[in-house]
Order: sequence, then C-alpha cells, then structure tokens
Amino acid sequence: MYINDAQRLIISLFKRQVETGRRFSVELEAGPGMGKSEATSQLPKILAKDMELEEIGFKPFFLSTLEQPDVRGFGLPAKDTDGTPIMTFTQAPWMPRSGDPSHGIIFLDEFRQAGHDVQKPAAELLLNGRVGDSQLPITWMVVAASNREEDRSGVNRELAFVSNRRMLIKIKPNLDAWCKWAETPENDIHWAAVAFAKHMPGDVFKEAVPTKSGPFCTPRSLVQASYLIGQLEDSLLTEAVVGLLGEGTGAKFVAFLRVAESLPDFAEIVAAPKTAPVPDKDRPDAQFATMQMIAHRTSDDTATAAFEYLKRMPREFQVAGLQSVLRKTPSVAYSKDFSSWLRANKDLVTKSNLLEN
Repeated sequence: MYINDAQRLIISLFKRQVETGRRFSVELEAGPGMGKSEATSQLPKILAKDMELEEIGFKPFFLSTLEQPDVRGFGLPAKDTDGTPIMTFTQAPWMPRSGDPSHGIIFLDEFRQAGHDVQKPAAELLLNGRVGDSQLPITWMVVAASNREEDRSGVNRELAFVSNRRMLIKIKPNLDAWCKWAETPENDIHWAAVAFAKHMPGDVFKEAVPTKSGPFCTPRSLVQASYLIGQLEDSLLTEAVVGLLGEGTGAKFVAFLRVAESLPDFAEIVAAPKTAPVPDKDRPDAQFATMQMIAHRTSDDTATAAFEYLKRMPREFQVAGLQSVLRKTPSVAYSKDFSSWLRANKDLVTKSNLLEN
C-alpha cells in the first residue's frame, strides 16, 4: 500500500473506532526514510478538519529508546487495606493527561526495534488500548511503525502473539505521493530536490537497503539535503550531500544541481515564453529541472507565460509541470489566464486527467 492510501485507511479506522467503540490498531512497515513517521504526524491535522474537532492529540514515543516501565508505568511500594505490602503502578506515560484533547493518536515509532521486554506490554496497548490499570479512551487510537527485518535497522524478531494484535500495513515506495507532499508550499522542499526525485526515482525510492554500510539516499535524506541548497559554498555542499546521500547518489545530485544552475532565467521565460531557450530533447535532466523550476516559481501573474513555455517541451513534461504548478499554487486554477489556457488545450487536460491530480 502507498503511504497516502495508508493515511486514508487509518483515518477511516479512527472514525470507525470512535463510532463503534471497537478498537483498531495499525503498524506501518517500510524501509528507512520512506515517510512513515511524517505521514503519521500529519494525521491529527487531517482528522481534526475531517471530524470538525478543534484539535486531535498526538503523543509520539520512540519505543527503541524506552524501558518496560515507560510502557507499563513505574512500580511503587504500597499497602493493602489490611496492611499487606503490595505494589501499585503509576499511570503509564502514554496516557492522556488533564487538559489533553478528547481525541488523539498514540504513535509507537520504531516499534520492532524495541526489545521484547518492551514489545510485550506494548502488544496489550495495541490490542486493548490498555496496560495494567492504564486504560486508553476509545477516542484515542494506537499507531505503530517499524522497519523491515532485512533493513539492518536493529529490528528484532516479531513475537507471534504480537502479530495477532494489530493490523500490519506494508508501505511501498511511491514517487507521486511524495511529490504531492513535497510540492505543497508549507513543506518548503527545494524544487531541485523534487526535480531530482522525478528524474532519478530509482536512486531515491529504493526497494532495498544497500548491502554496503554507510549513508544512502532515501526520501528523508534527500529532504535534508534540499535544505542545504544555496546555503553552503560548493565544496561544503558537496561533502554534506555525499554525507547524506552516499557517494554515488550524492555525486549525481551535485551534478544535477550544476545542471539546474545553467537553466534559462525564469524572468526570461516570462518575458519571452515562445523564444526563451528550451532544454535539448536528449537532456532529460535539464528538462526535469526546468519543469520543476517553473512549477516552483509560477504565480497567478506568470501562469500564462509559464504554460506557454511548457507547451514547447515534450508532452510528459507539460503534464508533469502543470500538475506541479497546481499543487504548489492551487489558486492558479481559478485565474482568468489559466481558464483561457484550459479552453485552448482541452486535449491535453482530458488525456492527462490534469485537474484530478
């Protein structure tokens, strides 16, 4: 399942749990850096809007860094009513506290990287929303996330009784879902990083972790690299990128950035969309970079010129560029100039399902 579909599933399960009182728990499994944690952290905002609630709580816990008392609660000496020594437990740290929202998500990140002594009490939390005397309200859902055993990420062998206490969702790498996230303005991902992912998806969305130890490219490490573009001198940027993406992909990304530096100026494209230089057809790297640069910089005022320029590029880049423009600047779809462009390009819009993406 793709990560955006997993989000939709969890949202449906959350609402079903609240409506019926029957608890659902989900574990997301994927390779490192594929967006499990980020996608889960987005759920409260989406749910709050969908359920018309002021706020949805979110309590993340890295289980690999916790000990059993962090899940069970801490034992304290006490006495029974007849004076017999007994042990009582503090309320578990994951329990909602006074003042917390009425609805929320408990997120158990790196679930299977935790030791078995931690996984065991957490299994009861997944199944019943309860550990000992600490009972999670039915309006709070438990979501876990883990890497795969083959990822060499310290994942422990799955306990059989745990596997029957949650819904396991295996996440597949998905370029389009990541691009939709990366191209929304609030995420502020550099357009050159998005263009690189589209040009070299096999380097970014790997099915398996490299056998050689050391840094390697994932969507997460590419996002980190994107924050450094234009912020470091060339020699430092190269070293930083290689340290994040690994030698092979890091070198490719640096070379791609050099291509991006040679693109036609956006002001030139706006001023003369019919004559500004267009990348050669045998340079897909330059075409991807140009398309993404245009998508990043297009506004309501420059939309007509940008679309006119894109029409001179191969059809697949026209479609990808227009999709990216609408993701980055949705208001463009309501501009007078864009409406005029749509009427003149009905065939492209229809064949690409442009407005549905």
